[in-house]
Amino acid sequence: MITNNPFHQFYPVSAPGNSNTAKQLKKYVETAARREQMGLEGDGADAYSFAAQLKKADEYMKSGEKTCGATDSIGIILRQMEEPEAGGKVERTVIHNGVSVSVTKDAVYGNMITIGGSAKPDWIRVSTSVGTVNIDLNDLDSLMKCLDLFSPEDINAILRKIMEVRQTRDAMREIDNMKNTPVKQAEEKEEEE
Repeated sequence: MITNNPFHQFYPVSAPGNSNTAKQLKKYVETAARREQMGLEGDGADAYSFAAQLKKADEYMKSGEKTCGATDSIGIILRQMEEPEAGGKVERTVIHNGVSVSVTKDAVYGNMITIGGSAKPDWIRVSTSVGTVNIDLNDLDSLMKCLDLFSPEDINAILRKIMEVRQTRDAMREIDNMKNTPVKQAEEKEEEE
């Protein structure tokens, strides 16, 4: 669930049932428990799945190492970062496939992930399971290079939002064109008379 705060910025609101990550992890835990009861080895998750990457990050954290080793997921990057103090924030910039990815943990507004940026940015904000993602519509090449940082559900949300924004802008252009067309036709009729 997204709401608008008085500072005109979007941020995720903690409400029951709004976390895709929680649903994914619950399903993963249930599958692993079912497999264990049946006497099957392993947890049944693909080695490259989002749940497997989070499990790998947890194992590294329990081992006492300072770095996780794998930085191919925003979730893992967020786990490596320190928790912000009340009212503060913690920032980290990562270069992934030649693109600057800025990750911010904010105690007030939640997690913010900013990908790329151009000389004339056209920002949109997308709510995902790892936080709000800021995307520059004028720099979609950077986004495409960083899609492997997100879970499949987050990728769907990002691409869906981009399509919604484009369709809305196309519809607005058509409405503007339709508004201008009758005026031009009326002016032409007046000139003929």
